[in-house]
Amino acid sequence: MRKETAFIITFLAFTIGTAMVIWMAALPNFVAVSFPEVTGGKIVVGPMRDSRTLTPTEVAMVNDWLKNHTKGWGPLSQTPPSSGDARIELEGTKDGKPDPIVLTLWTGISAADWNNTVFVETPDGSKVRTESFSNQEFDPLRKLADGHVFPRSAFP
Repeated sequence: MRKETAFIITFLAFTIGTAMVIWMAALPNFVAVSFPEVTGGKIVVGPMRDSRTLTPTEVAMVNDWLKNHTKGWGPLSQTPPSSGDARIELEGTKDGKPDPIVLTLWTGISAADWNNTVFVETPDGSKVRTESFSNQEFDPLRKLADGHVFPRSAFP
């Protein structure tokens, strides 16, 4: 075998091998997220973190919203500016087992560049996925947060 041929084979093996390792590490981040069937929950809103239990109608709306938004969720790539404007702690079941999740919403109150952003995470924070939505897609979740009465402060 000539030197040039050995070099090309080695170069191709190294290049393709490196690309495969990177794709194998990144591929789990491109899979659609599967959400549990939500059975109940509570929403915590505002600077005073007032909370209330979700009504059955709201639970059904959250289930519908989650079923229609399983794609596009990516890993958290930067630290958020705050803990969000609302936090929805959901009790759910998947395959008959408890599977709670937490949705953190940015409605634009605390950080305008994070408008319409949702984080989905496990209660212990070990898995976090994030996605930004259009106003129309985000409106059902915004109504949950805005429908809750809490003291609002003026913008600085």
